[in-house]
Formats: sequence, C-alpha cells, structure tokens
Amino acid sequence: MRPDTARHMKILFVITAVIAAVFLLDYAVGYRQHRILEEKMAVQKRLELLAYYLERTTVDEISYTGEGNYYMMKLRYENVRPEEEMWIMVAAIKVFVQVGTLWKELSVNDLRMKRGDYSVEKLNDPWYMTVKFEMPYKNFMELMSGYMHLKIRSIANISAEAITKEDILEKEEDIFLYLSTAKHKGKMQTLLR
Repeated sequence: MRPDTARHMKILFVITAVIAAVFLLDYAVGYRQHRILEEKMAVQKRLELLAYYLERTTVDEISYTGEGNYYMMKLRYENVRPEEEMWIMVAAIKVFVQVGTLWKELSVNDLRMKRGDYSVEKLNDPWYMTVKFEMPYKNFMELMSGYMHLKIRSIANISAEAITKEDILEKEEDIFLYLSTAKHKGKMQTLLR
C-alpha cells in the first residue's frame, strides 16, 4: 500500500469518526430533550387532573348583612380525593349580576386583605373563604321571579407541591346561582343553576 493511500485512509477514518460522534451527540441531546418534554407533559396532565377533576369550588352560603346592599358569601374549596396532594391559593373572587343581557361586575371586598392572609392552603380538608359584596343594582334580571341571577368567578392557582417555581395552573371557575331578592338579615335563599 502506498504511503498516500494510508494517509488518505487515516483522514477518511478520522472524518467518519467525527461525523459519527456528531450524530451520536445529536441523538443523545434529542433523546434528553424528548425526556424533558415528556416529564413536563406528565406534570401538566397531573395539574390538569388536580384542577379540573379533583378540586371543587362551591358557594356554601350567602347572607344579607342587614346594612344597605351588602352581602357576605362563604365559598368552599375541596379536594374530592384527599389522598392526592393539592395546594391552592385563591387569587381573586369576582361577583357579577345579570342586568338585561349584560353581566355587571359588583364590588367585592376580600376579607383576607385585612388579615394579609394570602397563603397557600393544603386541601386535605375543605377550606373556606368569605368575601363581602355590594349589590347596588335594582334593575337586575329576574329569570326566576323573586331571584337575581348571579355569576361568581373564582380565580385560583393550583399546584401539587407547596413550594414550586413553575408547576402552577391558574384555574378560573364560574358558578351560576339565583339569589332571593327578599332582604332579611341572615342566610339567604339560593338556587343553583
């Protein structure tokens, strides 16, 4: 074998080895990225299961304060499968009343603001939150005679862990109900829709 041929063979071998190493490196990086994406998708599916299937928000009661047009509303947050760890932080509660064909937003006073209690809660047992809202409208829609039509929107952040940086899902949930127009101090009659 001539010396030129041996040298060309060495160069060809080195080039082939470098190309093979680049393909192996590309495969390894692609495989790792695929695994990371699969893990993120699994976490996202778990969060969606927690938020949309296992967490329930309900209006526990609404009562008239006896002062002007103010009502107190107690909301209940519950994990229907307590063995699944779930953490929640309620970011906001909004209340709307139907006036004609429009939803008019009411002024809501989140009572946690006075206490500075915007904490993350573990949902092993039901957790309750109370807000106060004002109902200034007189021309609200009575789809059912003697009842105003309300929409309560709960905006909450839900996670599978108490402290997390990115695995949080924001859930907006609307609850529709009819609230009696008869004002008497104490618990009010409601009908869920």
